Amino acid sequence: MSDVVRVLVGGTYHDQWDSYRLDSDLLTPADDWHVTASYRNEDGKPETMPSFIQEGAPIKIMLDNDLILDGRIDDIDEDVSKENRTLELWGRDHASLLVDCSAPLLTMQQATLDQIIKRAVAMVGIKTVRYDAKPAAPRQKVQTEPGQNIWEWLQSACEANLVWPWFTPDGVLVIGQPDYTTAPVANVILRFDGAGNNALGIRRRRSLRKSYSEVTILGQASAEGEVGNHNIKGVATDATVPVYRPRVVIDGNCENAQLANHRAQKLIADGRMSRDTLTIEVEGHRIREGNGAGKPWAPGMRINVQSEPHGIDNAVYFVIGRTFIRSRSRVANYTELRVIPDGTWLLDIPFVKAKRRSSYGTRKGQYTGEYDAAE
Repeated sequence: MSDVVRVLVGGTYHDQWDSYRLDSDLLTPADDWHVTASYRNEDGKPETMPSFIQEGAPIKIMLDNDLILDGRIDDIDEDVSKENRTLELWGRDHASLLVDCSAPLLTMQQATLDQIIKRAVAMVGIKTVRYDAKPAAPRQKVQTEPGQNIWEWLQSACEANLVWPWFTPDGVLVIGQPDYTTAPVANVILRFDGAGNNALGIRRRRSLRKSYSEVTILGQASAEGEVGNHNIKGVATDATVPVYRPRVVIDGNCENAQLANHRAQKLIADGRMSRDTLTIEVEGHRIREGNGAGKPWAPGMRINVQSEPHGIDNAVYFVIGRTFIRSRSRVANYTELRVIPDGTWLLDIPFVKAKRRSSYGTRKGQYTGEYDAAE
């Protein structure tokens, strides 16, 4: 299969791009995309931009017949000269609505994670949510702060339960965790002698900046008609940090010790994740060989990495993000993979039992919920 990127807007596809950059990252609230094209008529004169290309217009980005992003146009830049017209489009996926829009000012009592999520996303028309992790027990009190956007409210509710929100290419909001049980889709190799090499380049970054040997969360809980609990404490440690680096965090949303411990564990895990990251460049946008041959590269995949220059011998890494790139300065399209050591992001989250639905799959640990946005 080829690596032709097509953008569908206004019922029309365009695939003759001078350059593009298409991001997808599990840690970024909204995936960015950017494309550049030159328009000319058959007589060589600059062509008028189609009227259906407008800011806010819905788009779908395809890699051949595979959907890789569903979103909208944010920005349009036209550069017109006597000889040429250049069009640049920028946009994001549907998570941009959660980042740009303010959360409703409300207070909820005994609210479950499912209820919080529905209230958070229904107002912007997101109707389908898939849960890959166990819904939380009710929270005693949940409230939004003035100026807080929807994503910050959603992220706060998810982090308290050691889960994370992200969007699939077809616009489904997923609440869950990475699946570390899937087989690696490919072997990425970089050797001194070049034998079997399929990585164009690998950059490794190791950092201690976000790592802490001990994280302490101090929380508080409100109580209706009585004095709240202000002595809530959660502690997590990381023995792999080579120096003593303590951190204390004040969190008013931790209403019991269990939530405080979860938050502390999450911050410890984030530190481990940022300690060792690889950026890998591979040719094209599809997996060339292995278990995932023919599939577009995507976050959530696991790969085996063998990098002789970095001293990495067949270690498993998790793809946390990827970028499809076409550049004027390089002949071939390529993909940039951002990977972290396997098992360092979001650990120990219980799966839910699948619910059978006539129109959905029944894979264990997953169910899909739909609701009316007017609810």
